[in-house]
Amino acid sequence: MRDEQRTTNVEGRRRGVRGLLSRVAWWLLSVPVFIKVLGISLLVASIFGGITLFYTSSTLFRGLYRFLEERTRADARWLALSLERPMLVRDLPAVREKLTRALETAPDIRYIIVREPNGQVAAHTFKKGVPPDLEHLWRSSPTRECEVHCLGSREGLIMEARCPILGGNAGTLQLGVMDRQITTEVGALRRSVLWSLGFSMVLGTALGLLLTHLFMTQPVYHLVRAANRVRQGDFDARARVVSADEIGCLAGAFNQMTESLHRYREQVEEKERARLSLLDTIVQAQEDERKAIARELHDQVGGSLAALLMTVQAGGAPPGKPAAAQDGLANVREQVAARLRELGDEVHRLAAGLRPAILDDYGLDSALARYISQMASASGLTIDYQYSCPPDVGRLASRIEVTLYRIVQEAVTNIVSHAHATRASVVVLVGRAPSAAGEPQARSNVTLVVEDNGQGFDVASAPSARSLGLTGMKERASLLGGACTIESGPGAGTTIHVGIPLTPAETGPKT
Repeated sequence: MRDEQRTTNVEGRRRGVRGLLSRVAWWLLSVPVFIKVLGISLLVASIFGGITLFYTSSTLFRGLYRFLEERTRADARWLALSLERPMLVRDLPAVREKLTRALETAPDIRYIIVREPNGQVAAHTFKKGVPPDLEHLWRSSPTRECEVHCLGSREGLIMEARCPILGGNAGTLQLGVMDRQITTEVGALRRSVLWSLGFSMVLGTALGLLLTHLFMTQPVYHLVRAANRVRQGDFDARARVVSADEIGCLAGAFNQMTESLHRYREQVEEKERARLSLLDTIVQAQEDERKAIARELHDQVGGSLAALLMTVQAGGAPPGKPAAAQDGLANVREQVAARLRELGDEVHRLAAGLRPAILDDYGLDSALARYISQMASASGLTIDYQYSCPPDVGRLASRIEVTLYRIVQEAVTNIVSHAHATRASVVVLVGRAPSAAGEPQARSNVTLVVEDNGQGFDVASAPSARSLGLTGMKERASLLGGACTIESGPGAGTTIHVGIPLTPAETGPKT
């Protein structure tokens, strides 16, 4: 159990580390392009400059120290040669004079020590005597030939030459030369390289940023801005093509894609206009057909039934028939008359349902008031109805009134059939919206709101029968340039909101 828990903890830590590394990698990869280019430029310049500086300094150091070594050996031999005679005759003042001249001639000489053949110091250039360290080095490594050693000191490196005078018979010369000139020259070289490196880095960074801005960042920015415009529906947007490189090819491909989308949208819009025109023609044909059928039912069939009813009611039993036959005939006459009345009422109802004459004669308000009153009486549902219209606005256009009437019919039928509601409301508002800048007059619109307190439904997964009716309402509103929105949810009731804009030709003063 403990092993399993330990294994689980280890796996959890590993996942956490991998997640952290993934986030860090994503953050690094998400750095803007110009910062990446700047970082790469600075990194490459720093590495190149560092390698150049190190290689140049080390090479120069080796060459200069070899030159200093040879120069120190040559100076020591020359000075040892000049000290042969004074050392043979033990002329120490002459020896010290030559040492002083040598110091004046070569400022890099740190010290000169002349020793007797037995190792005792005969002359030197120190003010307080030979340091103990030099005495220790002399005892630990005596010499018989002209040798050069490199010594370290607080002041820097010292190149010391030990050269015998007359093969060591007249003594030994110790000449110490500082590397001050070498360090000065190398320091000047380093400063020059650093200044050159800094100038190169600044120039490279500026050029990198300029080129990145001109040929990478700016084209990508224009491409992204054009893509955002296309995403918002502006298919006239085009990306700027500034070169024929990969980004230029990408911008060209984007422009070709945008042109294709623009042509496709034009084709879709043309097909949509054709579809809406066809749908409008079909709806108008349906309404005309309904009007004609309603007129025929009312005028022809209804008139015929009324005439037949009057004939039956006026007719009597033939003379000479017994009373029983007369009673049976009267009974049949009453049944036929009742049936004819029912048929007449049914024909009238069908005619009113197909195309209510009150809609054409008295307008939308009267037609909706009668229809809602009839539906409320037949279903027992409480339906509130309101119609608001400014007094200076006359009747709406016929196609707008028919559309709103059909939408109310569909909505109320759905409420009665499916909603299980106890209360509903139908509100129609005709108003003028404030005019926008530059518009000569106010814009009008009509709003229809149908609400109920029923069980509601999921709009996305509505049954096919109800979904077909909802789609029909939306299609009717869209034919007039309006919109129909449906808000509902299980247990939350249903609200249908329809808004249709009105043009000046579709409204007029009351007559």
